[in-house]
Amino acid sequence: MPLDVITLARAVRDMTTHVVSGTAERLRQRGVIRAMLERHVGHEEHWNDVVTISDRAQWLLARTTEAFDTTRDAPAPPADYIIVATDGSQLDVERHGMAVCALINIGHVYIRYGADPQAILTSVPQLAYQDEDLYISNGMRRIPIEGQLLNAKRDAQEGIALAGLAAEHLAADIPMIALQDGTLMRWNLANAEDVVRTALLDPYLAALDRCKALGVPVASYISRPRSPEFLGMVRLMFCPDVRLPERRGAICDQCSDVRAGRAPSCHPCDDMADADVYGDRLAEGQRGPITLSLARANREFYREHAIHFFYLRVSDEIARVEVPQWVAQNAALVDRVHAIVYDQVLRGQGYPVALARAHEQAIVRASDRRVFIQMVEQMLINNELPALNSKKRNSKEFQSV
Repeated sequence: MPLDVITLARAVRDMTTHVVSGTAERLRQRGVIRAMLERHVGHEEHWNDVVTISDRAQWLLARTTEAFDTTRDAPAPPADYIIVATDGSQLDVERHGMAVCALINIGHVYIRYGADPQAILTSVPQLAYQDEDLYISNGMRRIPIEGQLLNAKRDAQEGIALAGLAAEHLAADIPMIALQDGTLMRWNLANAEDVVRTALLDPYLAALDRCKALGVPVASYISRPRSPEFLGMVRLMFCPDVRLPERRGAICDQCSDVRAGRAPSCHPCDDMADADVYGDRLAEGQRGPITLSLARANREFYREHAIHFFYLRVSDEIARVEVPQWVAQNAALVDRVHAIVYDQVLRGQGYPVALARAHEQAIVRASDRRVFIQMVEQMLINNELPALNSKKRNSKEFQSV
């Protein structure tokens, strides 16, 4: 028996006890955080200035473009609208297989609601096997596109496919949004070297350029988010050093609480997230204030596509919706995204139905993987090419003692 379920059961029991015992403390922390934020409603510009110069804070930060206590009801969705969505999955480069290749599969969804309903659900597999598909070259060396870089390439391909769907199904008299799953921020490229970022981020930004030119707002949906960016601003409200002009821009390098032997004043924010701030403040379907991520990559590389976000109450969950800057600065486009995303959530019983269908089209299951590997192996054999697995791969298939 590979998994010792008896030992695991004891660990799960201990974990459950730990979670239950911490529930009351988390509720207390949420109350302290919300009270602090409410005290600073009306002073948004001050705190926006503070986060802008707090470049030494040891956590993510964001600045709001609306009042802290902003709540907006979901507008009624258009009687007729179009939504396009993409999602992707991949099979990474298999070093122990018979051929060096990788697979990206992109699910495409087009749904039109209203008087003339339509739906087209497809997937487009992309096989990487040539050098230009498997490596990024800077002229001196080749960087393999695998692991996190393959994830980043898949993200870019999702964005490119989404722009293509928007262009293909654009209708002058029917509002449309283009929706992706997860974040619009390519975090896995934040610290990448220039040649990698150029190869993988630039095509994604070009896809956003295309959607902007079409007038189709792009958005993404994150279920149960754990981001603490807005909370990063709230954390500074607790900090005694923020009030000292000579400490501006040097937050956290020498915390005065720690130097005095005390727990940091921002301790209530530990292990909390933005969603905890909005848990009791948003009614069903309402969104909170639009907020700009101050992540370095967002400020330096996304230009007019700088990622903004708002939180949305969906039943017992707080979801995060992200949009590029050109959407965030257009009230009509924000309302369209808010209305259609919430309508999609209602249709999907808690999760946007277009994204659920895109995921179904994109997912590569274990049975699909076996078919793919067998197809590669058989074609190599049929063409009398060497078709040899590594010894490690063979050892997994033929067990012995």
